[in-house]
Amino acid sequence: MLAPETRAAEPLPARQAKSRKLPPPRKLQSPDAVTVLSIYLFLLVAVPSDRGIAPLGGAGSLSTIFGLGILLWWIWHQVRHQRPDEFRRVQPVRIAFVIFALAVLASYTVAALSSLPFIDQNASNLVLVNVASYAGVVLLANDGIESRERFLVLLRRIALAGGLYAALGLMQFFTGLNFVDSLQIPGLASGGTGGVDTRGDFVRPESTARHALEYAAVLSMILPIALTMAIGESRKRMFIRWFPTAAILMAAFLSVTRSALLGIIAVLLVLIPTWEPAVKKMAIWAACGGAVVMYALVPGLSGTILGMFSGNDPSVDSRTESYSVVGDYLSISPLFGRGLGTMGPQYRIFDNQYIGFIIETGVIGTVAFSLLVLTAMVTTFLRRRAPDPLIGALGPALSAAVMAGALLSAFFDSFHFPQAVGMLFLMIGLSGGHWNIRQTVPAELDAPGAHGGDPQENTGARRLSGSLRRRWYVGLAVLLIFIPMAMVARSAPGVYYAKFNIELQAPAGATKGNALRTEASSVVHFAAVVQRLYADGHVNAPVVPTSAPLYGSGLRNAVAVYLPSAGGQWQTNFNSPAIAVEIVKSNPQDVILTAEKITADIEKLVVLPQAQMGIWEKSRITSERQPAQVTVEYIPVRSKYALLAIAALGVATAMSSAIVVDRGIRQLRRIRKRN
Repeated sequence: MLAPETRAAEPLPARQAKSRKLPPPRKLQSPDAVTVLSIYLFLLVAVPSDRGIAPLGGAGSLSTIFGLGILLWWIWHQVRHQRPDEFRRVQPVRIAFVIFALAVLASYTVAALSSLPFIDQNASNLVLVNVASYAGVVLLANDGIESRERFLVLLRRIALAGGLYAALGLMQFFTGLNFVDSLQIPGLASGGTGGVDTRGDFVRPESTARHALEYAAVLSMILPIALTMAIGESRKRMFIRWFPTAAILMAAFLSVTRSALLGIIAVLLVLIPTWEPAVKKMAIWAACGGAVVMYALVPGLSGTILGMFSGNDPSVDSRTESYSVVGDYLSISPLFGRGLGTMGPQYRIFDNQYIGFIIETGVIGTVAFSLLVLTAMVTTFLRRRAPDPLIGALGPALSAAVMAGALLSAFFDSFHFPQAVGMLFLMIGLSGGHWNIRQTVPAELDAPGAHGGDPQENTGARRLSGSLRRRWYVGLAVLLIFIPMAMVARSAPGVYYAKFNIELQAPAGATKGNALRTEASSVVHFAAVVQRLYADGHVNAPVVPTSAPLYGSGLRNAVAVYLPSAGGQWQTNFNSPAIAVEIVKSNPQDVILTAEKITADIEKLVVLPQAQMGIWEKSRITSERQPAQVTVEYIPVRSKYALLAIAALGVATAMSSAIVVDRGIRQLRRIRKRN
């Protein structure tokens, strides 16, 4: 027999080298849209809402700055991206957002052509930056998520972030400590008041939000995502699935906020009809068990919650009392408003974002925002019946999230709260992403040449240039429409403004026949009588700001005569025996003449009732204008800013029109070719 073949033993180091064969080095991958949006999510909810870079004001939050970077990245991606189906599909959310952005830009143009105080001018600039940041989030979420798996990864992260966000609020509720106040972030300043708010005997938690209302809005928008992911991903561990939902629901009830409860109700009204019977039964049992636990865990909470919906509430009364002036502000600029962000608390606090919208962006801007919200809701909800059950269930979930954010905007100025508005636009963008995840492109649309265009149009820049080259006449016609607007803006005049007081002075001492005597409060009362007598016989300005100058209201020819208040909108304090006068006119001579006439009329009204009562002349209350010499100030408009806005609006509208017409004609050609 032949002996088996033997091999010489390999040296030990050689054998170890074989056994330790290293895998090939992994290729460093650039971050995708989900990674970038996850970073945005972290900056949005983890960084306290009141922290920001102080010199940047309202646009100084880290999430806003990061959103601007996202927009630049999206633009670069669109310019060089080579996926041929990018412009082939109708994008409802993207189209609706572009319409909204154009409406905001139009309202900015109106603001630039209005004589506004510097604080309002600055606010309009910052809001434009904020909208650009939201554009980056919406467009990236709409266009950038390329697969079902990555889409679900982002939604899981949102649910987990919501659970941790709610858990911090629960800690605040049970300990009475804010925790966030002690967090110092280098380079960021706090714009909040600190501490914790209370309602009844309970702490109102805020987590990292600026206010309990913002906290409630964020919880309400994340809840449908967390709940749907918990129901749909049944293979995951129980705690991982249900922790976010349980924490959010518990935090919402313990927030002692009407808005949180309304948000939960709105979410459930959308989701429950789409659930299977077994899920509905489970939800009923869970709700009953949760109610018992909450009742036992927090005694007195149920009574506080019921009390929020019964009786008189000053916060509700303050909102409804302000509604009477909405029409007056809207009448000044009904179509495009006065400029988004220019209706600050120095004019009037409405605690209603939709009223703010209709005053700041007019009817067109309000309709555009409503269209954006409805588009996001409808496109997701109508696609709820999908072959993939989880993706189908996420349609109503995203619809409910957008609806909750939009609904709660009616109860506070959501655009002044970075977390609330940032989360709303993230959900709107994800609604567009849901549309794209579930939609497939027909094979015949895959090649650029199939659309009547140049087959070489394989990038966004080439597709855009091709549309403009073919439909240049459409863009030119639109640009010609904006030329008269630019000419008007270039020569738009400012206004002339003056403000002075008619001060009432008591007599030297109490004398016979002077029923008013010399107390300061009595003189204030007399000033109120004189002001009322004047107002009854003269036309007063339709709106009088709380503390802002009259020209800031947008009026160009108006007079306001009123009793000055040292308090604010909620608590007036008439402690000055004076009558304030503000005049806005288109030329300085009219201001001077009007000031002299008003002064003479008020002086007569001061003397007449005292003379009729037979008060001695030396014992009468007298009046004096301060300052004695009326100073007229010219308030210019920002023509350069308006021209830039009109140019941007014209170019954007011209490009959009050319693209729409080009796509429409190519679509008609394709239909004819099929027939």
